[in-house]
Amino acid sequence: MRTAHATFSMSLAGATDFTLLVLPAGAYASDDRISVAVGGEAVDWQLLPGAHDTQQLIFTAPAGALEVEVETSLQGLERPIAHGDPARYLEDSRYVEASALRGFVDERFGRASGFEQLDAMRNWIARSFTYAPALSAIDDSAVTTLTKRGGMCRDYAHVMIALARAAGVPARYVGVYAPGLTPPDFHAVAEVFVDDDWWVVDPTGLAPRGSLIRIATGADALETAWATTTGNPVTLTSLRVRASDDALPEGAVDDSRERYRIL
Repeated sequence: MRTAHATFSMSLAGATDFTLLVLPAGAYASDDRISVAVGGEAVDWQLLPGAHDTQQLIFTAPAGALEVEVETSLQGLERPIAHGDPARYLEDSRYVEASALRGFVDERFGRASGFEQLDAMRNWIARSFTYAPALSAIDDSAVTTLTKRGGMCRDYAHVMIALARAAGVPARYVGVYAPGLTPPDFHAVAEVFVDDDWWVVDPTGLAPRGSLIRIATGADALETAWATTTGNPVTLTSLRVRASDDALPEGAVDDSRERYRIL
C-alpha cells in the first residue's frame, strides 16, 4: 500500500483557471479523495486525461482563499503507463539544451556506452553538484545549472536528461511523489530509454526509487508543472506534501547500483 497526500492554499485576485498535476498517473486501483474550495465553498472540478496517462485536475475558481486537498491510496497498477515515442525525447526542449553539450559529453563520457555511460553521468552529477534550493532559479536550464554546479531536484533532472540526450539516449522528466524523501515535497527524476524500456535515474539520491509514484511525464519541467494557472494573479500561501510506502523500511535510502522502473 502506497499513499500520497498534497494540500495547498492560494490567494486568488480574481477568477482563475487551474490545471493541476497532483494525482498519480495511470489506472491505479486507488481510493481518491479530492477537495477544492474557495472561502469554504466547494468548487466543481473534473479529471481529464493527459499525456502518458497523466490525470489533470481542472477547475475555475473565483477570487478568494483557495484550499485544495488530494489524498490517494494505491495498490498497484491495472495497466501499464502509455510510454509514447522515445525518439521525441532526443530533441532539445525549453530547459534541456542537449545539442549544446555534445562536445562535452563526447569528451567526458564518450569512452563508455549504455548503462555504464549513464551511470558515469549520474555519478558525476552527484559528486560535482551541491543540492541547494538557493542556487536554483525558476528559469534555469541544464546549461545554466552546469555552470552553477548546483540546484534542486528539477535542476539535477534537467542536467541528467541533457547529458543522456547529447549521447543519443532518449531521456525525459518525471514528476513524482517520493516515499522516503526528507523533507517531504514533490520530487523530480529523469528516465532514460535503454534496452527497450524506461529506467529511472536520480542524481540527487534523495529517495528510494523503487517506491516512486509517477505524477506527470514530459520533455522537461515545462510540461510537468504541478500547477498551471490563467486569468488572474495567484499567490501560493502554503504547500504540504507527503507520501508513504508500507513496504519501505525505516530509514531506507536509494541504491544507485540498482535498476528501477516507475510503473
